[in-house]
Amino acid sequence: MNQSRNRQSPRRQPDEQRQPNEIEHVERLWSGYLQGGYFDTDGNLRVEYVSRERVEPLIRAMANARPALTTGQIRRFFQHCRRVEARLKAGEATWPEVRPQVLFLDAAAQDAHGKAQKKIPALFFDFIRQNVAAIGSADDFRHGFIPHFEALVGFGSAHIRREGN
Repeated sequence: MNQSRNRQSPRRQPDEQRQPNEIEHVERLWSGYLQGGYFDTDGNLRVEYVSRERVEPLIRAMANARPALTTGQIRRFFQHCRRVEARLKAGEATWPEVRPQVLFLDAAAQDAHGKAQKKIPALFFDFIRQNVAAIGSADDFRHGFIPHFEALVGFGSAHIRREGN
């Protein structure tokens, strides 16, 4: 009998690829993240979702994670959002029609993070997951999440390396 069949191959531990100080959850950098929703009591976007003081530490941690967030990855997710937003703006689709495309962001992030060769850092996966869960309406998406994500992309230009560099 072939003994190699009886031996169990050593399983790779999930923590093996993680850096010791890697931040996996947004709350480690931003206490109470998204707890009050995107808008204040007057219906205005909360300033913290577009402020340098709050958003830049997130993108800096994503850029320094393993794997580091790349311009290609952040653009892929952001462009998906822009396409959905454009359909809503143009009146080509209603919120119920595009909502599945917004929810799909969570699945796409899970796929990119869950592969053996992780393509996105855990912190970016958590950012997408939490924001998708917080989006309950077209207004949340268009006037809450999109500006917040746009700020992340904007501040990211100073921290994220371009592919090939």
